[in-house]
Amino acid sequence: MGQVHVLPTTPKAGDSTFEASSAVVRPIGSARCSLCGAQLSARALRYRVVSPQCCDTPITVCHTCRQAAIGEGYRPAE
Repeated sequence: MGQVHVLPTTPKAGDSTFEASSAVVRPIGSARCSLCGAQLSARALRYRVVSPQCCDTPITVCHTCRQAAIGEGYRPAE
């Protein structure tokens, strides 16, 4: 049987060890197709495929490259 450990409490705003983060998170507006290098805007269709040679990392491709990649043995990454 496993052992249960109590999680530490989260620091409160009044504690001396608490530091507020002022980082701003912005969504990435565009990316590039990994096969042809075309700019993929925020509204462009993007697809994730896996190479038949190396199945470790899926890549992001545009619609046109996806059609060609599927014909060459790439698989959809899901």
